[in-house]
Amino acid sequence: MGEKITLNNFREHFLESVPSEWNSYESILCNPIKVNEVKISKLLKRGIRSVIKNPSLLINKNKRNIKLHFDMHHGHGNLNKAIEVMDKTDRYDFDKFVNNSTEFNPHIIFISKSEIANKWFKNLYDWLFKCEKIFGFKKLSGYDQQRLYAYLAERYLPFWFKKYSKVKELNWVFFDPLKK
Repeated sequence: MGEKITLNNFREHFLESVPSEWNSYESILCNPIKVNEVKISKLLKRGIRSVIKNPSLLINKNKRNIKLHFDMHHGHGNLNKAIEVMDKTDRYDFDKFVNNSTEFNPHIIFISKSEIANKWFKNLYDWLFKCEKIFGFKKLSGYDQQRLYAYLAERYLPFWFKKYSKVKELNWVFFDPLKK
């Protein structure tokens, strides 16, 4: 994957100023991750309801989309319920995005101009407050369920930024200075 980042070479990998080439972009997102390369055993274990509805998921990786991934890991049907309360401006497009995309930009990490970030947060929180009326907090159990709102935001982020701003995607690195 490249050179290992250590305390000695950390500064070489640290962005200290905005490169001029970024001037033609409005937002920076992490490179996307693929969700369609799930093992058949995991698909059967966590996605059996989806497989029963659509057995072609077993052989066609392109049908293993963001929606399937969400259903497998964050509660079957929860994403559909959340989309139903989304503002009409984005509802159809977001539904299309999660049903047709096999990758998304993870971690809710972005860099953008403040006016774009403010619009993003307003749209996101307007939607999540509506979702809270459906899911609440007390009914959520287990790690994946307790973080449901973060997972919804994570799937919404690449859709929203790619729809409303000009995006550049870049690698990201997690660096733990305590690990040797």
